[in-house]
Order: sequence, then C-alpha cells, then structure tokens
Amino acid sequence: MRKLLLFCLSLFVGTTVGYAQDDDVNHAFEFVTNDGVVIPHGSVYVIDKVVTEEDPETGETFPMLPSDFVIKNVSGTATDLVRIANEITRIDNGSYSTCAMGACLAGRTEPEYFSSSAGTIEPGATSGDLQTEWYPDTYGECDVDLQIEIGENAGFGQFGFLDFGPLITVKFVYYDFSRVDEGISGAPARIVGRYTLDGQAVNYLQHGVYILRMSDGTSRKVVVR
Repeated sequence: MRKLLLFCLSLFVGTTVGYAQDDDVNHAFEFVTNDGVVIPHGSVYVIDKVVTEEDPETGETFPMLPSDFVIKNVSGTATDLVRIANEITRIDNGSYSTCAMGACLAGRTEPEYFSSSAGTIEPGATSGDLQTEWYPDTYGECDVDLQIEIGENAGFGQFGFLDFGPLITVKFVYYDFSRVDEGISGAPARIVGRYTLDGQAVNYLQHGVYILRMSDGTSRKVVVR
C-alpha cells in the first residue's frame, strides 16, 4: 500500500550538496531510473514509495523503501570495474542495506561511509536491481550520498581506484500524513508536485530554484544550493 508521504520543505531550503563540478566527474557510467531517465550528477533524489515486506517464517509484515534506479554503462567499453561509495549522513531509525554489484552487505543503523562490491557492466547495459533499501522502524528519513567509483582490477580481488563518477543524494522519506485528509488541526500539508520555474515537473532536485505545489492548494518557492 502506497502511503501519503512528505518530503519536508526544510529538507530543500538551503540544502547544500557537496559534490565536484560536472566537468570533474567521469560520465562513462550514470545513475538512471528504472525507465531509463538519467539522474543528473549532484541531484537530490527522493524515494517515498513504501512497499510491505513479509517475513516468510513469522508472517510479520514491515515497511521497506526500495531503490528505483540502476547504474548504466554509457561508454563504449566494458573494461572498467564500477562500485558505489555510500555515505549515510542521516538515518532516523531502522537500517539501510545494499546488494549493489552482486554482494549483499550487512545493514547499517548509524551514519557511516562504506563501498559496495565491484563489477563490470557491458556497454549500453545496466547493473540490474541495486537492492539498495531502507527498512524503517517508524516514520522518519534516511539520507545517503551515493557516488559511482570507476576502477580496475588491482589483483587479489582488490579494487584499483581510477576516477569518480556521478554523485547523487538519495532521500528515503517515510511519513504518514493521512491525518491531513481528516482535517486535523496543525497537520502539515504534503507536497503533491515539484516544478522548475518554467513549469516542468521533476522527480529530483539539482541546485537551483523550484516551485512546490502543496496539498492545501498553496505553492512555495525553494532554493537548493
């Protein structure tokens, strides 16, 4: 069941994403959505779709927010290795886990920096499901900086770093604002649309100025730095 979730205004206003200039990264590999849309370097990408998982042994159900993007090789070669550097900058509760590039790592419950396993991606192909997910215990947020790292086989299973690829900030957001529809006093309005100044709808935010359309009929201008 998809819940009504809020990407709070406070997450956008004055947000600073630390990343290299576009010319300083190698775009041989890109983050792309499951339907093939490139997520630009430096973007803030929101994941607010909640699915329900079930423990096959106990039958217990719990919420999970799965990634909905992959890595694509947009170069003409398959000689390089690629992996993802993960930096959890905020995790309100629960655990963050990834099986990116073929190896599942233990779930993380605190802010930290770590890298996925490495693998090759054929030219024009994608990594397949990254299985990068947040399992919340309750409402809140998990923020993770993901950066593609390009390397070579350094022998004995070691990753020899060569270059940085694109970086995006992923915000997993889990809130239940169904009470808004019940007219509860003080319940915040939720965001129902994100637009550039020329009116184009977007799912992710880069640095710039955006218009947010709220469920109470109001609009707000925000700046992402």
